[in-house]
Amino acid sequence: RIGLVSGTLTQLPLTTLNSCLSVCLLAQTLFPSHDNSNGNNSSNKSHRIVSRRSVCISIGLINFLLTPLGMMPTCHGAGGLAGQHPPGAKS
Repeated sequence: RIGLVSGTLTQLPLTTLNSCLSVCLLAQTLFPSHDNSNGNNSSNKSHRIVSRRSVCISIGLINFLLTPLGMMPTCHGAGGLAGQHPPGAKS
């Protein structure tokens, strides 16, 4: 019970902010020409910015399915996206 309170509940705000919201906001900042949030539906789906919902579902499925098999819980932290952008990753 102590582990649930001190480990899980304290991790929820960090996971929500860093791995869900900040990834989507950073993607919109780094790739503004690919942002379709203004209602302009592009026919090229490869240039769509991911939604918060799809990021949260992805993280949830990865952790729900693979953590019981021994994998450490994981997320799509914004540090990975920010770290890959300056060297030239533009797509």
